[in-house]
Amino acid sequence: MVEVDKKSSASKRKLGGSQDAPTKKSKFSTDSKKKPKFTGAKKKFSTEKKELPKETAKTRKERKLARKKLNPNYELSCQAKKIWEKLRIQKQQLSKEEKSVLVEQLMELVQQNGKMMINLAYAHDTSRVLQTCLKQGSKDQRHKIFSEIQTHIVDMCKNGYAKNIVWKLLKYGTPEERQVIMSSFKGIVYKLMRKSKSASVVEYAYNNYATAVQRQAIIQEFYGRVFIMLANQEPLSLPEVIESNKDKKSAILSSFKDALTPFVEKTVIVHTVVHKALYDFFYNCDEATVRSELIEVLRESLVHILHTHDGAYVSMNCLWFGTKKDRKVIVKSLKEFVVKISCEEFGHLPLLAAFDCVDDTVFLKKALVLPIIKNISDLVLNKYGRKVLIYLMSPRNTSHFLPEVVKLLSTGDSNSTSKKPLEQRHSELSEAASPGILKYLADNLEQIIYDRSTFVLVQVAVLCCHGDNSELIQAIVKEAGKEFVAGDKNEDGKMHIIEDPCGHLVIKKLIVTESKSAAENPDKESIFSSALVNGVPATVLPTWSSCNRGAQILLALVENSDKNVASKTREILKKSSDILSSNSSVKTTKILVEKLELK
Repeated sequence: MVEVDKKSSASKRKLGGSQDAPTKKSKFSTDSKKKPKFTGAKKKFSTEKKELPKETAKTRKERKLARKKLNPNYELSCQAKKIWEKLRIQKQQLSKEEKSVLVEQLMELVQQNGKMMINLAYAHDTSRVLQTCLKQGSKDQRHKIFSEIQTHIVDMCKNGYAKNIVWKLLKYGTPEERQVIMSSFKGIVYKLMRKSKSASVVEYAYNNYATAVQRQAIIQEFYGRVFIMLANQEPLSLPEVIESNKDKKSAILSSFKDALTPFVEKTVIVHTVVHKALYDFFYNCDEATVRSELIEVLRESLVHILHTHDGAYVSMNCLWFGTKKDRKVIVKSLKEFVVKISCEEFGHLPLLAAFDCVDDTVFLKKALVLPIIKNISDLVLNKYGRKVLIYLMSPRNTSHFLPEVVKLLSTGDSNSTSKKPLEQRHSELSEAASPGILKYLADNLEQIIYDRSTFVLVQVAVLCCHGDNSELIQAIVKEAGKEFVAGDKNEDGKMHIIEDPCGHLVIKKLIVTESKSAAENPDKESIFSSALVNGVPATVLPTWSSCNRGAQILLALVENSDKNVASKTREILKKSSDILSSNSSVKTTKILVEKLELK
């Protein structure tokens, strides 16, 4: 009996315990009978809603005005802007004396309020007031403003509004005042160039107002700590310091590279000051390791700098001396902007360098050549775009490229990365570009061959393009086969292709070039000359003798080294000897008649 009671009591404890036995409460447990404190107060707070004042345009305006009035210069700003409005409106056509009076009023207003000019330089509105004073004021008034703020030049360069005043001081100030501003930059150019606001001021001063000595001093601050330490005694150029410290050349260049690296990933890389510093590095660096380290950092940013002379040189060096991976990254970055780059004075040069040194011509074709051919109409109309097209057809031809450019491009021929022969790379690219060029020229011959700036493309395409050029040749022959009357013009005001200055030059150049080739290699056929003689009607060919330019082309055909061309021309002309004799008053026709022995 005792055992049963023990078991029942144990089961009761397991199920929650007996009702009579007291249980120990957890400190985390809650008693449903116990009411929480401040229940009524919380309920009252939750039910009451605080009504906010209604927001209107008037209240917003009043709040904004109250904030403005907290500015200690608020009253001065309002009075100054009233005078400034009169100065800045161009419709009033104020005289110099009237402008000077208004500027004087502004300056007196500032002094009466016990303020300094510098107090107005850092706000967006009063900064414009000072800029107008510098623009419209007299020389003495400008100098007075300058004398008050000249000690704050560096701090003003770092401010988005005050920097504009420094620009105006450079633009309208005297040479002496500019000298003071340039002197204030000494020793801190490197720091200023690392911030976009101050960098724009240094860039403006460097490009527009700095002397040659001042420009060199600005660039030398990028040369690194080792150079500055070695050149501290006397002003020396980078080559001079390297020459006098040959044992420290590696340290100088490494320090130079470290100084340039922070600028690569910043927006300030677009400034020409940085481009010049990079140019000096690559021009003087012949150590492959240091150069490769900077190329690796630069390779994705070249698209931002190649539009300047110095930036283009840097980009070309990166292509020449970079690894295969570097070149691939560079070409990929150019792909999106290839048409724009092709039409730039300096930007097109790195493209020519890429055509010279990149071995993977299949990748180059996809990345650069195909976009160029796709947009060939834009390139044909641009001076530098045409150079890119000519280079694809006839690279390094001194007839179309300056010797200085050819010499510059040949600088990269000795690089260790390229393995293919130069001629093979050029040939593969020309094969890729030729079909598209030939088709475009054939379809648009009339617009191109009569234009003084574009006719040379037809000449180069016929002589140098790979592949079938018969369509283009037939288009020229068809144009030449039209009925000819000396001096006549068509509906568009154009003369016949034989008499037109550009068309005549293309046809004559093609005949003469093929004649020279036939003289050197008798087995080589003169394709264009044969097509011209056989394609132009026999009744039209002799009529060319009625003008001097037409007679010159006939004479070139008669004197051609290709015997088939010469004999065929003689045969046609002798049958029309009466036409030639009637035109013997033309100087070249007279020579042609004597050459044919028609008399």
